[in-house]
Amino acid sequence: MVPMGLTLGALAWALGVGSPSAAEPEARAQSQSPRVIEPRVDVAGAGVEGAPVGSEPEGGSEPEDGSAPEPDPRFEPATKPARKVLKLQASIRASLTYTAYEHQTKVRPSEGIYVWDCSAMMGWFLRKVAPVARKSMDKGRPVARDYYRKIARSSTKRPKGGWQRLRHIEDVRPGDVFAWIRPPGFPSRNTGHTGFALAPAEPVPELPGAYTLRILDATSLPHQDDTRTYDGGGGIGEGTILFMVDENGRGIAYGWHGRRSRGVIMTDIVFGRLSR
Repeated sequence: MVPMGLTLGALAWALGVGSPSAAEPEARAQSQSPRVIEPRVDVAGAGVEGAPVGSEPEGGSEPEDGSAPEPDPRFEPATKPARKVLKLQASIRASLTYTAYEHQTKVRPSEGIYVWDCSAMMGWFLRKVAPVARKSMDKGRPVARDYYRKIARSSTKRPKGGWQRLRHIEDVRPGDVFAWIRPPGFPSRNTGHTGFALAPAEPVPELPGAYTLRILDATSLPHQDDTRTYDGGGGIGEGTILFMVDENGRGIAYGWHGRRSRGVIMTDIVFGRLSR
């Protein structure tokens, strides 16, 4: 299955791919799939030389009158819940003493302990910053697939039940949510993956339809430029992922290790915004 009407040939052209190959592991599950395509281009070297991935681009030259440049609205959270996401993230980062990726949740904020998987992290955040959005999930313990479905079924015109779907990856702002569903035949019991955007998506000029996105999530294997280490047990942290989108800006594939990904895994990806 090639989602969203983009043909395999078109994706191959966009990536400059050769034959399919095995991908590097992602949480021993997230980046192995029969739907992996290995690019001939050097994904790790794509972009502007010397520019760190996930870094905020300069906002243009300073005004001639010496006044401060206007802040880029793309780097501002779009809603109050999104702003609370970033505030809560900063609080966790400042007090963190131990974190790990496990399907059994153990959270003790007073001790700086956060042990969970991606969906447990999302549910905990939503209870704190967007209780209406959390209540609308109608499940005691939503998993990544449930967040994907909730966003996919939400309107792009106006929020409902605390959620609004974003039409294009370029609409993503800090504090927004991403989610994808496990591809058919995926060798994992996980239902997908979910987390928060920490910055707007940045296009990769050498890969048409490709964007990098700085994210907050919970995982057992780090992304590009990650705050977690490969031998640290995972948990909550920040990293950079690569997303491929179709001509309408909707996600169709991801590269777990950002520009350093050896390939991309095709699956449907959605982006949403919390309203309350």
